[in-house]
Amino acid sequence: MKTDYPIDIGQEWRYMTMFNFESIQSFHQYILDKLKHHKTSEKHAHNAKQIDYKLTNVHDELQYQDGRIETLVIGHNGDGVEEVKDSRTALDGTNQNLLSQRLKYDFEIIKNKMEENFDYLNKKIERIVNVNDYGADPTGKEDSTQAFQKASRGGNVHVHMTAGTYKVTGVKLPNNTVLSGEGKDVTFVRLADETPAEKIAITNEDMSGQAHNIGIKDFTVNGNKWRQDKKLKPMGGSLSSNVRFAGVKHGFASNIKSVDALLHGFDVTYASDPYFYEGDGVRVNEELESKYIHIDNCEASGFGDDGITTHHSRYLVITNNYCHHATGGGNNNGIEIDDGSQHVMLDNNMTEENYGGVEVKAHGNSSAPNNVMISNHMSIKDSRAYNIRHIGHHRAGDPISKTAHSVILNNCSAITPYDNKVYPGTTPRALVISGYRNVQVNGYTAVGDGTYTANMPVVAVQFMSNNIMLNNINITGFKNSQADIKVFGGSNRGKKITISNVNIWNSSANRGIAGGGGIYDLRIINASLQGQGIGNGLELYNNTAEIVGVNAENYNNAAYITNKAYRVVPTAVKGGFSGGSTGAAAVAERSSVIASTGGSYAHSDRSWLAGVGAGSHAHGSRSSVMNSLESETLPGAYCQTIVNSRGVKSPGNYHFLLGYGTDGAKYENTTIDMSTISGNIKTKGTVSSGQNFGDYAEYFESQSGQEIKNGYIVTLDGRYIRKANSNDTPIGVISGTAGVILGDQMFHHKDKFLKDEFGVTQTELQTKEWQDDEGNWYSEEVDVPIPNPEYVEYDDEYIDRSNRPEWNVVGLMGQVYTRIDSTVSVNDYIKPNKGVGTKDNNNGFYRVLEITTPYDNEKEYGVAVVLVK
Repeated sequence: MKTDYPIDIGQEWRYMTMFNFESIQSFHQYILDKLKHHKTSEKHAHNAKQIDYKLTNVHDELQYQDGRIETLVIGHNGDGVEEVKDSRTALDGTNQNLLSQRLKYDFEIIKNKMEENFDYLNKKIERIVNVNDYGADPTGKEDSTQAFQKASRGGNVHVHMTAGTYKVTGVKLPNNTVLSGEGKDVTFVRLADETPAEKIAITNEDMSGQAHNIGIKDFTVNGNKWRQDKKLKPMGGSLSSNVRFAGVKHGFASNIKSVDALLHGFDVTYASDPYFYEGDGVRVNEELESKYIHIDNCEASGFGDDGITTHHSRYLVITNNYCHHATGGGNNNGIEIDDGSQHVMLDNNMTEENYGGVEVKAHGNSSAPNNVMISNHMSIKDSRAYNIRHIGHHRAGDPISKTAHSVILNNCSAITPYDNKVYPGTTPRALVISGYRNVQVNGYTAVGDGTYTANMPVVAVQFMSNNIMLNNINITGFKNSQADIKVFGGSNRGKKITISNVNIWNSSANRGIAGGGGIYDLRIINASLQGQGIGNGLELYNNTAEIVGVNAENYNNAAYITNKAYRVVPTAVKGGFSGGSTGAAAVAERSSVIASTGGSYAHSDRSWLAGVGAGSHAHGSRSSVMNSLESETLPGAYCQTIVNSRGVKSPGNYHFLLGYGTDGAKYENTTIDMSTISGNIKTKGTVSSGQNFGDYAEYFESQSGQEIKNGYIVTLDGRYIRKANSNDTPIGVISGTAGVILGDQMFHHKDKFLKDEFGVTQTELQTKEWQDDEGNWYSEEVDVPIPNPEYVEYDDEYIDRSNRPEWNVVGLMGQVYTRIDSTVSVNDYIKPNKGVGTKDNNNGFYRVLEITTPYDNEKEYGVAVVLVK
């Protein structure tokens, strides 16, 4: 009895009270059994002195009568011969008067010694009892439930069963109890036909959460699920199972075979019949959990739900088991690590022909299992070989799971997974991960036989999974599959997924590795993909994946990325990339440094350095420094580029700069500054034409709407030009050698944007927004042209003036090739005649510097270089 009660009425107080009442009940039954035994079978309950006889007791009366007989014998024969006298000496050396007396004396000594040794031995072995001695029937004809109760009453006992079948309506084992048989399929515990559906074949008696030291081994448990005309249904929670540990500390099931459970073959749960559904992140009182349970070398088949399942328990070891051929017609798993389980290790198990081979899962209104380690598992013909998920935390709008994390699969295999119809209306997978974080799969093999359901992925990562690593993966034989490995995208896409060291051979005819839309942080490293001669080796919706060392052969396309086909899988590296650099680094996640040195850094997302040194820095989005020393883009600004410079600093947004200085990064060291918004170019130096000589020109529209050939002298008629006549004042010559040309409306129509009365394009500050590849939004203030509200956009594509015949380049100043007639010589001045220069040294406009092509009668012109000014 426990007397040291705590002050608070809590779990410990409850346990002690229940323990004391159970002890009283057990002792009361013990007394009743002793009385019955004393009345019916006990041989040495009393000695002779305790039995009254007349005025004395039986012992004294018998001793008196014995003395009288002794005297009679001696009186008749005297003291006899010596041999007879010697025979009266007892084994302990005492002399007896008669030989019969001596024999009786020695027999009583031996008998008492035997009884003493029996009592001693019985005390030694009384912890091991045979249930048959308590009335159990190993023939299976009589109900043995009460015999198990008697044999194990009070605990602290090892109850053994012989070969045979024991019919029960449920066995409850007290603390410190082992139940054993002669072996699987030798000793059977079978639920009787009349057993109600809610009964459990074998479970613990103490449901306070303090049950401890309970083990079963070496027998078969038959749940007899088809009893009562197959009308029974599981009663919910852990009820209707074959073997259950509910709130047990330190328990084991070893070499147990469980067949035809109405619900679970083996269930490790907390101290309750119903399961716990109080929300994600909420757990049962830890004192109620089962802990330190080992299920080893067991077998489960014909179970109505799961072969082995766990709920709200921790520190569980499940090894060397075989769970196969479920018959429930739903989510029947060989091994299921379910709601709230923690720190569970599975090793060297095998599952076959179930819906799920191994499922790590939780319901939406319960906490998910975490820290689950699965190693050396073989799944054979299970529909979903490995299924890791938190139901209700998958879809867009679902809450992200608070508890689904930390699962490891190591050296596991899926052999020919297929739609085995255990769960009708579902689709197969060799591996699927949904809604979990921190999952590592290492050393995984999936082998198909060509019968896999068409257009289904073999390995799927989906539904808000996060921090997933698939490493050392072998896949073959899934010709009909949608993809061998598929990372699903969409609004509920996963994040931070790494696929590495993959071998795919002779498998999917559609895709080797596929990524869905919106996947921005997928890494694919070291993969050898060998296809069926069609399909795509690697298929991605965008260019955000990191791809290194991936080879794909025997596909239509080695890679198909953003609707573009690749003959060779490209290499793509991201995440603060530094290549060929020392003393330089990419600080931001989306920055890069190439061939750079000397404490140079790319500080911001979308900034980069190439070929720089001496403390160059790239600040700001879309900013770079190239082939430069001691140069820097402005922090907080964007769209800045510095090229081939030293000591240059950007003044702000949308600038392209070159320059030189040796006094550190300064804007005043700039020599060329180009604004990409206004198109303005500032330079400290000279702008030189590429011709050996040339002119300064401008576009003018012809009056005829037709092209005017090079070399004609033209004049203005209003806004238009035409060939000049002798009485016209020319403005210039149609030129093909202009070094500077103005007036080419290159990018849009002249009326597209609003202008003031002096032709100046009007601008205004606007906030512009854009979205990056990961869906992040950004904004900037930009001075942009104001659209002309009266302008109507043409349907046809705009053609700039240089490609329209009516617009002609007129050399207004400089040296221009000009058409001349036969009258002209070097150093003459010329005036126009129908656009052709003729000699007029008095009133001529342009001086002839050189005649490059003499006058030709057939052409009716020669060519001279003239000075236009």
